[in-house]
Amino acid sequence: MTGMPPPDSPRLYFIGHLKELRQRIVVILIFFTAMCAVLFAQGYQLMAWLEAPAGRYVQGFIFIGPTEAFAAYFKVVLLAAGFVSFPVFLYQLWAFLLPALSRSSRHAVLGWILGSIVFFYGGIIFSYLILLPAAINFLLGFGEGIARPAITISRYISFAGTILLMGGVIFQIPVVLGLLTEAGVLKAAWLSAGRKYAILILVIMAALISPTSDIFNLLLFAVPMIVLYEAGVLLSWIIERRKSHDR
Repeated sequence: MTGMPPPDSPRLYFIGHLKELRQRIVVILIFFTAMCAVLFAQGYQLMAWLEAPAGRYVQGFIFIGPTEAFAAYFKVVLLAAGFVSFPVFLYQLWAFLLPALSRSSRHAVLGWILGSIVFFYGGIIFSYLILLPAAINFLLGFGEGIARPAITISRYISFAGTILLMGGVIFQIPVVLGLLTEAGVLKAAWLSAGRKYAILILVIMAALISPTSDIFNLLLFAVPMIVLYEAGVLLSWIIERRKSHDR
């Protein structure tokens, strides 16, 4: 047929990749929607779990608009569904890249994906057990004796959800540094030599992602990020040493 590109043309190749990418995005959205439906019935338990760190200071959250309580409930469900869907997102990403990977590198990439999942959930757990209670104890404890806290449920969910999500994200630092070292983009010596610049960048990032502007919460994010950076540097040295032995 005239006007049709040959079967092996770059255009058809590109269109095929777009179709596959669309299919994998659809799979992620379907799974995410299904998790929202499943977790919607568990919304009260999820909210109670998220509210627990503030129980010492807040005897009950309030809402000041007719739709605020429902919006906060739905926000918790979306947050939980997003956390549960993270491994599916990474698996679909791996499956999309699979045809372009050599047989030897497929297991390596899969290992990095599994490591990313472990660090992501480790960051969430760390945030829930350490960062969130510390932030609440400082911020609400600071006002104790001055005024009684009357916090809206929507603002608290946004505050707590941001800390949990950012915890999962910042725990990806060693994974990202290690993966870039594995790919030959970074070298451990570069990371070590540029440590002071990296710390400055991490502090600036901590100031941007911190849900409040006080120095205490900035340090709550900055210190773990710096420790994770050092873990990434150590991981980079280990990777380079392994690669040198394999040659």
